[in-house]
Amino acid sequence: MTDVYFNVNGGGGSNGGGSEGMVGVPGDDMLAGNEGDDVIFGEEGNDTLLGGTGNDTLNGGQGNDSVEGGDGDDVIDTDGGDFAPDIGYPRSDRDSLGYDADSDPENDRDYVDGGAGNDDIRTGDDRDTIFGGTGNDSINAGIDDDEVSGGDGADRIVGGEGNDTLLGGDGDDYIYGGNDPDLGLDVLNIPDEETADNPFSPDRAPNNGRDYIDAGAGDDVVLGADDDDTIIGGSGDDYLDGEEDDDVIEGNTGNDTLRGGQGDDSLSGGQGMDTLLGDSGNDTLRGNRDDDELYGGTGDDLLDGGGQNDLLDGGEGDDTLRGGMGDDTLTGGEGNDSLDGGSGNDVIMGGAGIDTMFGGNDRDQFSDVNAGDQVDGGSGGDDFDTLDLRGSAPEGGRLEVTYTSDDREDGFVTYYNADGSVVTRTNAAGEEEAQTLDFVEIENIVPCFTPGTLIATPKGERRVEELEVGDRVITRDNGIQEIRWVGKRAMTGDEFERAPHLKPVLIREGALGNGLPERDMMVSPNHRVLVANDKTALYFEEREVLVAAKHLTGLEGVDIVDVSQTTYVHIMFEQHEVILSDGAWTESFQPGDQSLAGIGNAQRTEIFELFPELATEEGVQGYTAARRSLKKHEAKLLTK
Repeated sequence: MTDVYFNVNGGGGSNGGGSEGMVGVPGDDMLAGNEGDDVIFGEEGNDTLLGGTGNDTLNGGQGNDSVEGGDGDDVIDTDGGDFAPDIGYPRSDRDSLGYDADSDPENDRDYVDGGAGNDDIRTGDDRDTIFGGTGNDSINAGIDDDEVSGGDGADRIVGGEGNDTLLGGDGDDYIYGGNDPDLGLDVLNIPDEETADNPFSPDRAPNNGRDYIDAGAGDDVVLGADDDDTIIGGSGDDYLDGEEDDDVIEGNTGNDTLRGGQGDDSLSGGQGMDTLLGDSGNDTLRGNRDDDELYGGTGDDLLDGGGQNDLLDGGEGDDTLRGGMGDDTLTGGEGNDSLDGGSGNDVIMGGAGIDTMFGGNDRDQFSDVNAGDQVDGGSGGDDFDTLDLRGSAPEGGRLEVTYTSDDREDGFVTYYNADGSVVTRTNAAGEEEAQTLDFVEIENIVPCFTPGTLIATPKGERRVEELEVGDRVITRDNGIQEIRWVGKRAMTGDEFERAPHLKPVLIREGALGNGLPERDMMVSPNHRVLVANDKTALYFEEREVLVAAKHLTGLEGVDIVDVSQTTYVHIMFEQHEVILSDGAWTESFQPGDQSLAGIGNAQRTEIFELFPELATEEGVQGYTAARRSLKKHEAKLLTK
């Protein structure tokens, strides 16, 4: 039975306008409100409700209803009151959550068109089709698999339970794939895997909330909620959050923020400067174009920056990071990570764990490395790669760089613990072996200077920081001599910023010729090194001269380096001596005017107590140098 235009006047209004009250009877009704602010109830049956113009209230009731609000700010409700998901929700003995499947999933399928205006639309059970129309609409599709199109305007769309298709259209929309969050905790927003954060996990119906959401144009906020969702941001600066389970999220154009949430998610930023956060799970993050920021979070993630200058942070887990084109910054974080800078001048930081790092083309910088890491600078493009070893030695320990190629671009780093033992690992055969950092195609190494220069003594080589007053040292001129004074000056990065002329000089293994020094050696810039060759005899009529390290930087392998901190160790004898440091002859401390001024009041007072004559100018002049000391312009003759 179909009832047509059953009209009940509400308060003296007429069918032509005003506030109408229209109530259908059981059966399939067709009710039209025409002009005015109408109130229409379809009751049970498959009803057709037409609001017309005005701010109408349309209630379809139970049944497969067709409702059109027309122009105006309409309130449309076709919820028949049932809460029976088509597939139900399995019950469990461990909680009270559970629903029976809908016994009739076809008896409340509604079609709603809000029309123009700011409409409030609520459907309910079964599969509904909803068009918000123009205006800032609020739409709640209820349970089951619904299709919703918000249309133009800043819409608020709630998909509810079910596998929904939600289209935001133009405007700054808010879209939530699950049940209405304003009504409290969405109990059906349950991760597929068991987690301590959700007492209802694991999800017993992992396929009842798989939504497809296209936010459209505008600056949208989208929350996917339960199950495996597909979310597309469209144009505009969007915030897209998959929340639970394994989601696919695409930002498209605009500067978007994409968040995977729980689960193994796939995030793609598209055009614009995007921020991608994988959160928990094994996620795939792709920045694509422009300058993007990618954060993997927990889990074994894949991060691909794409074009331009990207920032990639793997977080926890065994991650794979690919910078792509551009000057990228890659941070592995915790776990055994693989980092590939691609083309461009990249900054690559391994972090904790045993990492594999590849710079790719151009000038790359590697830092935050550890024993066990593999570093490959790459050889293409404008190639000059730097390996920064600062901070990589164990606390209280040290490191040693060994080169394995003639061009000194390949080699390995051996790490020593504070007790002098080598850092080891257990190999596949169950044997202990040195755990080194291996590197290839590295043109520049910045070592971490910890006191570790080896000084020759009658009992063998000893680290300079271990020497004490009274210890005996081998000298070049006077045999074995006792140390009279030991001093130390710690330098910080801030001090080097204020006084860059105090930065240390790195003399690489073999840089002085004849394989000397025997290992990389770091000294203060004014520390003088013995030079003896044909040039010294030719230019200065001296077989041996002393040259300040800072004046030897014209030699290959001798460079002033940046360090975050260092300690300069001074040892002084009864007279100025030449001693063996890392196999090379260098000077002991000579208390000249400048050197005394640079050691601090307490140490200077201590020296004056030991050598009272040094408090006078005559005494300082009397503490003569062991060899002729070259000036800067003289030293240049030796570095041509």
